[in-house]
Amino acid sequence: MRWLIILILFVITPLRAETWREPATGMVFVRVPAGCFAMGDNFGGGDHNEYPVHEVCIKETWVGKFEVMQGEWRALMDENPSAWATSDRHPVDSVNQDDIAEFVGRLAERNPDRTFRLPTEAEWEFSCRAGGQATKFGGVPPPNGANTAEYADRQGEGTTPVGSFAPNTLGIHDMSGNLWEWVSDVYAADAYAQHARDNPHYQAAGPARLLRGGGWSHSAFFARCSKRHMHCRPTARFDFVGFRLVMEEAR
Repeated sequence: MRWLIILILFVITPLRAETWREPATGMVFVRVPAGCFAMGDNFGGGDHNEYPVHEVCIKETWVGKFEVMQGEWRALMDENPSAWATSDRHPVDSVNQDDIAEFVGRLAERNPDRTFRLPTEAEWEFSCRAGGQATKFGGVPPPNGANTAEYADRQGEGTTPVGSFAPNTLGIHDMSGNLWEWVSDVYAADAYAQHARDNPHYQAAGPARLLRGGGWSHSAFFARCSKRHMHCRPTARFDFVGFRLVMEEAR
């Protein structure tokens, strides 16, 4: 029984991950070690665009511990676009990829030795799975472990402050639920059949961009780590869409 308790605590307790704090905004990034994993729907019942399951190897990344918060956004930007403008610790919503590019540019001005960008969908899924583990959700499963539609039906629509739910075992919060998150890949239903093994980033011609992670607006099915949700216009803004960033150190 003692060893069973220890095993349970290991599974649900976040590892002591290495972090870095961006000085201008206070944004915290978690180091995600390099590794390989089986990308795609490992559990069955997923959508056709989550196949084929294929091996992908990801270089070391630094991923935002939280979705970018409204206070972090306002530290650099002139206006807060959020429909759910409740507190500085709520994630910024209603941003498109042009808005994010401007925010990233201002971050770069203050950190000339570092690069900030949206994650690729492979990096995003690897991080959601806490370094590629065979986990279905990025933390405790919905309906009680994430802000998905099931939670919103009980507590009210809209975002919750970041960190309201338990993180995954790397200490990264809200990778399932709260807000859908932009990633940088162009959408294609058959992108997985064309992925490189190492650090894939699908960038063929096409208007659609990808959202990952689900949100308060959609059921738990959409919050699975493997779920790929296309978005036709990278210039669109919705109150269920936000983002988190990746940071790279200068080499």
